Amino acid sequence: MARRARTLDELATLTGVSRATVSRVINGGPVAPATKAKVQEVLQRVEYRPNLVARSLASGRTGVVGLVMHSPALALFTDPYWSLLLAGITETLADTATGLMLWLSHLSKRDTLDQILSTHFVDGIICTATILDDPLVDGLLSSDLPTVLIGHRRHDSTASYVDVDNESASEDVVAHLVQIGRRRIGHVTGSRGTVSGEDRLLGYNRALDRAGVEQRFVADGDYTIESGYEGAEQLLAMGVDAIFAGSDAMAAGAYQKIREHGLRIPDDIAVAGFDDVEFAADLDPPLTTVRQNVRSQGEMSARTLLRLLDKKDGSPRRVILPTELIIRQSTVGGVHLDG
Repeated sequence: MARRARTLDELATLTGVSRATVSRVINGGPVAPATKAKVQEVLQRVEYRPNLVARSLASGRTGVVGLVMHSPALALFTDPYWSLLLAGITETLADTATGLMLWLSHLSKRDTLDQILSTHFVDGIICTATILDDPLVDGLLSSDLPTVLIGHRRHDSTASYVDVDNESASEDVVAHLVQIGRRRIGHVTGSRGTVSGEDRLLGYNRALDRAGVEQRFVADGDYTIESGYEGAEQLLAMGVDAIFAGSDAMAAGAYQKIREHGLRIPDDIAVAGFDDVEFAADLDPPLTTVRQNVRSQGEMSARTLLRLLDKKDGSPRRVILPTELIIRQSTVGGVHLDG
């Protein structure tokens, strides 16, 4: 086994590039892809492990970032949204040998905020901003700790965040339902008071306004299969001919309730969801939905925080990722238009 190289000078000799280039690869700086691959191959071969203490002293950074997820621990492994989000974040941080400290929702928001701000071992924070009025998010944004939100804070000019345009994406779904001839379109909302839930409800209303459809049929949900099942029960009692569920999980619950009523999808009730998680295409019939790349949201939030740490100029960084309407048989019957 080759002896481990311990200094940047040794690594520069082995790779045939400059000491500065080796340092940029190790610390996630800009390097040409071919050069980066060459250096990383050598780092792996000699089993190089960065000295985090030395790097911290030299850079003033610990090489560790924090992640706050408003999610129970079990959901990280059972809910496709949270597991994909976490995968995107951890894979991106691993590329730059950045450590991760995780906070979940088992503590109160005040206790979590106090823990984070009293911990001087993180360079910055990624935080899921699911709730519109969240004292934890407000506290992070008002602190000196670099913070990137997953979920927007459009009205805070200082906030850095990564999100999708939930409002416009939902408007596209409902416009599609109108286009195929549905007029009594119901909506099972996401959790009320959340960024995505309220934005998707706004998109639903905006689409109907633009189509000149006055009647609204709304049932509150919370993104779970159970709330989709219960919401569909309320909407069916109102005589809807289509259901837009604020998540694919709720759409799956709506499927179950629709079938219990002896109704057919989409002949009697068209159904659409939001997320395009893995099971959406496997439902019977396959689900029309909005594709948002959840893993990319995680990746981009990590990259945005790393860039924020590298350029401490105080400028907020805001990223709105694209979505795509995926039309399947739950709204168009036998015609398969999956993109």
